[in-house]
Amino acid sequence: MRINYILLFPLLCGMLASCADRKEFTIEGKISDAKDKTVYFEKAGVSRTVVLDSAKLKGNGTFKFEQPAATTPEYFRLRLDNQYINLSVDSTETVRVDANAGEFATGYSVTGSAESEKIKTVTLEAMNLRRRLVELDKQYAARKINAQTFSEEVNAAVAAYKKKVTPFIFENPRAAVAYYTLFQRVNGLLIFDPYLKGDYPAYGAVATSWDTFYKGSERAAQLYDITLNALRLQKQGNAPVADFSNVQEQNQIEIVLPDIKGKQIRLSDMKGKVVLLDFTAYQAEYSGPYNIALAKIYDKFKQKDFVIYQVSLDNDEHFWKTTASNLPWITVRDKEGVYSKYARSYNVTSLPTSYLLDRDGAIVSRGGSVQELESKITKLL
Repeated sequence: MRINYILLFPLLCGMLASCADRKEFTIEGKISDAKDKTVYFEKAGVSRTVVLDSAKLKGNGTFKFEQPAATTPEYFRLRLDNQYINLSVDSTETVRVDANAGEFATGYSVTGSAESEKIKTVTLEAMNLRRRLVELDKQYAARKINAQTFSEEVNAAVAAYKKKVTPFIFENPRAAVAYYTLFQRVNGLLIFDPYLKGDYPAYGAVATSWDTFYKGSERAAQLYDITLNALRLQKQGNAPVADFSNVQEQNQIEIVLPDIKGKQIRLSDMKGKVVLLDFTAYQAEYSGPYNIALAKIYDKFKQKDFVIYQVSLDNDEHFWKTTASNLPWITVRDKEGVYSKYARSYNVTSLPTSYLLDRDGAIVSRGGSVQELESKITKLL
């Protein structure tokens, strides 16, 4: 068979050029004490995580993954059993990870990616915060501390965490670690809340930088939408609402909880009336005087389509029932206590916390003195 070398030469050159132009990044390393275990390489997207590759480890524990390089920062993770190592890659670099199977998520080292090293620092700080919150939860469950003390200690722990990791956001808002830090969750709680005025500047800084340098990317669009919504709600006075996955018409987040007789009471059933939504704990020292103040407001407006929907976060059901039975307004209890998803959705960070809702169920204001509440309720009625 005769080969036309004149035609074959351009084809080979094209193939070689294509190989030379192909850009990839590499994740490689070694995991000791992990023989026959499988390490997974995953991509952490905005809405879901997908497995890109995997490798069954041999005696030496080495692994190597290669993927096409991205033009914007992307986030990946190595998974071994139920432990994770978070990484970021935005070019053709080679990142090396060395770890031990027993301390895979905490005792690893990473080289070749300054952003991944910083992400490790943020991750370890988040783990420390998680351990502190678990410790406080145990103390609260054992009644060694009351709900108010629990709330104060949680706030102090979160504040300390923020102080340590905030520099990673503002030193270089376009960096991968800045975005990663913003979206860290601990026990399901988004630590940096875009709907809190104190945290909004962090989101604004990262959103602006990503829109400038990575315009058109999925994450830049996500940041833009979040900051735009947060700014709009702050202007409307509704900034405390933090979780919009459950927001219904007029920005109301539905709550369905049982009263002392076990009947499920829906917050949305209160539409048509002015509602004081109140999160509290009857076991707290403030509770007695606080409920007396609420009673004065309730007595003044109860004949004018005004209701109080009070959510107890007490861990003692019997204590709650005994106290609630003496109150004239709607009282319900969330058995999840201070880890209530409803409290988290309304961004309750301390007790008591209240919200005033108009007849359409829209949040008008958060908290305020008795005098301020009376004035606002009068205007709504």
